[in-house]
Amino acid sequence: MNTAVRRQTRPHCICTVVCNYDYDQAAEKLRCKKRFLQDRISLLPHQKLGESVAFCDCDLRVVQSMFTVVPDEIWERLLNPQPDQAPVSAPPSLHSIKPAGARRPSAAAVR
Repeated sequence: MNTAVRRQTRPHCICTVVCNYDYDQAAEKLRCKKRFLQDRISLLPHQKLGESVAFCDCDLRVVQSMFTVVPDEIWERLLNPQPDQAPVSAPPSLHSIKPAGARRPSAAAVR
């Protein structure tokens, strides 16, 4: 099937190779129960091929995003990032850098 034709009716799909999954395969990829998909099929993006239902990778990505839970505290942090509480110190100037002390004499030099 030509991908350009599919994109017109499936704008979320960016698949370049057709790779469809049935309920069992889709549930395994999403790590959910087959029944979860069957019960919600009218709400989920999918392809209807005769009486068979198929999902492509793009469909599964949309399904995953539909059921992603982000706690309010995380949303707050993402939307309103707070500056670090610790003051940021400036790097030391070249004048303030001191050379390291003398090295320990090697065993060969001591003899």
